[in-house]
Formats: sequence, C-alpha cells, structure tokens
Amino acid sequence: MIINILLIIDFLILAIVLSAYIYASVKERRYLRIKAGQSLELQQKVYQAEVLREISERIGYSLDTARIVDIIISSLGNLLDYDAVSYMVLEADNKAAFKCRVENSVNHDFIEEVKEKMLMSYEAILNQKLVPKSVDESVTGNILDDNLKVRVESFFNLPVVISQKLVGLINVASVHKGRYGSEQASILYTIINQAATAVDKLQEVLESEKGKLSAIIYSLTDGVITVDLENRLTVYNPVIKDILEIKSAESPDKPLTMFDIIDSLAGKVDLRTKIEQAVAENKTITLPEVLLKDKALEMTISPVKDNQGNTIAASVLFHDITTEKTLEKTRQEFTAMMVHELRAPLTAVRWSSESLLKNLAAASGIEPAKVKDTVVTIETASNNMLELVNDLLDVAKIESGKFELNVQDYDLVELVNEQVKAFRPQAEIKHLTIGVSAPDKCVLKFDKIRIGQVLGNLLSNAIKYSDAGEIVVNVGMKQDENKAVVGIKDTGIGVSHEDLAQLFSKFKQLKTGDHAKKGTGLGLVVSRGIVEAHGGRIWAESAGENLGSTFAFSLPVDGKQPAVAK
Repeated sequence: MIINILLIIDFLILAIVLSAYIYASVKERRYLRIKAGQSLELQQKVYQAEVLREISERIGYSLDTARIVDIIISSLGNLLDYDAVSYMVLEADNKAAFKCRVENSVNHDFIEEVKEKMLMSYEAILNQKLVPKSVDESVTGNILDDNLKVRVESFFNLPVVISQKLVGLINVASVHKGRYGSEQASILYTIINQAATAVDKLQEVLESEKGKLSAIIYSLTDGVITVDLENRLTVYNPVIKDILEIKSAESPDKPLTMFDIIDSLAGKVDLRTKIEQAVAENKTITLPEVLLKDKALEMTISPVKDNQGNTIAASVLFHDITTEKTLEKTRQEFTAMMVHELRAPLTAVRWSSESLLKNLAAASGIEPAKVKDTVVTIETASNNMLELVNDLLDVAKIESGKFELNVQDYDLVELVNEQVKAFRPQAEIKHLTIGVSAPDKCVLKFDKIRIGQVLGNLLSNAIKYSDAGEIVVNVGMKQDENKAVVGIKDTGIGVSHEDLAQLFSKFKQLKTGDHAKKGTGLGLVVSRGIVEAHGGRIWAESAGENLGSTFAFSLPVDGKQPAVAK
C-alpha cells in the first residue's frame, strides 16, 4: 500500500511541476524559431525557460536545494559572462558549505575574496556577525593559477529564498571592472525567483500528500516502519512502541531509532539481515509467527521502489496475531473438551443399550433389577448430555446478545430454600450439611427459572468440591447499595489466587491438587451471563487452597427494570 501511495505522489508532483512550466516551454519553442537577429531580451527569456524546463525534468519530487542551484549555475554561461560562480549555505551546526565553478582561470586569493564577500552579504541579510566553525569547500572547473595577478573587480550576490526561508547565496564574479549592472543581476534574480516559486508549489503538494500518508500510517492498528538503504529509520507509527513494548527511560516522546527496533527483537529475529535479503532479492519476506514476550507477531518485509522502479527503502509491517492465536487455542481446547465430555455419556448410553438388547434377546429369565439399572444409566447419561447442550446454547445466546429474561416479582428467600431442598439429598451422600441464613422474605424482580439455574450451579459446585463439613447459603441486603446478595460458602478445596481470575472464563475448569474435577466450566459462564443480564454481579472469594471458598452474586432491588440483551 505504501509503495502505491508513493507512486501516486510521484505522479501528482511531476504533473504539477510540468504543468507549472508548460507555458515557459511553449515560449521556449516559439523563441527558438525566431531568427538570429532577435533581441538580447528575447534570447534571455529563452534561456530562462530552458533553465526552468531543466529544473522540472531533473529535480523530480526532490526538494534538494543544492541540486536546484547546481542546475541554475550550470546554465548561467548562456546568460552572463563571468569568471566564477559560487554558492554558499550556512548549515545548522554553524558550518558553511561553499561551492565554486571556475569558468576562467583565477588564483586562490580570488576565491578567498569571493567567500569573504558572500559572508559579508550573509551578515548584512541576517544582521548578525558570522564566524563559521569550518567551511566545506568545493572548487571545480578550470585550474587555479596563483601566477595570475587578478582580483574580484565585478560581482553581485543574490539570495536564494524558498518558502520564505534564506537557504543560500549565489555569487557571480569577474576579474573585469564594470561588467555587471542591474540588468545582469535582474536576469539571475528572475530565474532564482521562478525556481523558488516552483519549489514552493512542489513543497506544498509534497507536504499535503505527506500529511495524508502520515495520517494513514498513524491510524493503522498494525506497526509500520520504513528503513532506508543505509538502515536508518525514516518512518514509523506510534503503535510500534506498544507492539514491540519499547519504553524510553529518558523520555516517552524520544524519537525511535533503528537500534531500538533491533534491540526489542534481539534473540527472536535478525531484522537487519531480513531487510537486506528482501532488498537484495527484490521480494517480500513474511515471517508467519515471531513470539515476543506474551505476544505473537506476523512480520512482512517488503522493498519500496520509486517511480523508476529503483529500490529506495524497505518497509516492515508488524501484525499482532496474539488474539488470533488465542482464539485458535480456545477453539482447539473447546473441541478437545467437547469430544471428551460428550464421549463419556455417549459411551454409557451405547454400552447400556447393547447390554439391554443382549439381555432382552437372551433367555426369558431377565432380572428386572438389572434392566432397571441399565435404563437408569441411559437416562442419567442422556440428561448429562442434555445439560451440556443447554449450557452451550445459553452461552451462545449470551454472546450473541439474544439472551432473554422473564422478570417478575419473586421471593428470593423462597427460591433459595427450594434449591437447597432439592440438593440436600445429594449433599447427604457425601456427608455434607446445607444451612440457610436468610430473612423471612426478600421480594424483588428477577427471572425465577434463570436465578434458580444460578443457585443450582453454585450449589452443585459446592457439593462437588467439598468432601466434608458444611455448606452455608447466606441471603442479605446491602441497603447502602440497594442490592440483595446471595453467598454460598463451602468448606471444600478452595481456590488459588491465580485461578480466581479464570473461574468465570469460558472452558476453564477448576483444577486444584488431587481434587481436580472434570467439567467444561460452562456453568459459571452461564451464571455470570444470567446475573449480569439482571444488572447484578457475580464473584468468588477464597483464602487459598484447602481453605474453602465463597461464591456470591448480587441483584438490584430498586424495582428498576434491568437491561436485557435481545
């Protein structure tokens, strides 16, 4: 996607630059047809158009000022007579860059005099004293001959201003006196201004497109970086810090470097080598899964090309696939658990049915008690399967937002007593007692069948995970919060701190020590969905393993109709 956007930007910029100077190009062709006797003024305009055309063709979408000035300087011989033309720019670190093209041989003193005059002009424009730390000097063209006794006799300096910013000075110098007047300076001034205007327009377009591109990159939920051919980080979006968990000890706003990216992936993937491979082989490289701490990432490394098809950089996309991997793991756990949970009752039904059929096909002397036991086994296994399927349907309804409640006025204490009475025989088999601590009445609005289902799940778990002692059901009111609270406390195996946070998660079952019990864990998920649909809350408390636990839920009693998902 980034490559396509860059190509579009290239096309737009080229179109704008060419269209900005199409009038000049037309004039150039017209002037070239004029006879040799045409005026000097017309010839100068032809050369101006030629310089502008060359700028539009050669700078592309680059805003390199030095390239633009080089183009102007290289064409000056067609417009002006000079012995040297120079360009000077002051850099940010208090250094100066000086480039000079010598047309006719001069001496070193001539060059030094040109530099001095340009610095003086800079000082006058900026209204401050300038003492550069150093000067990066480049002199090309004819050789310098110190045997020549020449000095600067004629010169003029012209500022190069782009986007209202002084970017440098151009100096034209000659060993002859009186060579330059206002007319010659005006020629160069006109060309510089037209070039600066062209670059200004180009910069506006480029900044606009850059802003759009940045907005797209910054809005991506995936991490994106772009690295140039020298392995320097040129573009990145803020989300990359979160994906790679990069935290700056100095400042959170400190710009990232390629070293930060590489360090975060140390020991996981050699990113620099992969980038070099993608560029060298001119192909996209995909790393399907890179494990980084608690995350799984998919990385895609692609070469970035310009509009001529040359590779200019490489982009790396970091896609966080942790959620997908978690969902896949959950799906696998669900499949394995359902196969296991359904296999047991189905096996019981199959073997019981086969046994019954064999007995019925045998001699007439069938023991009624054996037939009864076989049928009871079939019924129990079928009921277990039905409960499992019902739990699955309830979870599906809750998650799809189609879980409905039949809310009416009921006595919560009465419902608790009914559920305790139903589960008491099951508790007595394990020598457990069930007690109830509650007021005489607690009338509020709720779905009696669904809240009964919650109580049944919690009582069943309390009995399942307790081998001795007492189970106590408490019903109380929290007047300050206007809620009714039901708590079921057991003396069973308890719950570890780590398991407490997982109890109400789908397909998580309690496994503590030697008391591990089989189950899908769907009962607590369904219970949470029912309670939250009423506008209440469900939670668990435990002091630790083998110290018992309390499962509790609250329901609002203000008579306000709870929000019901439909």
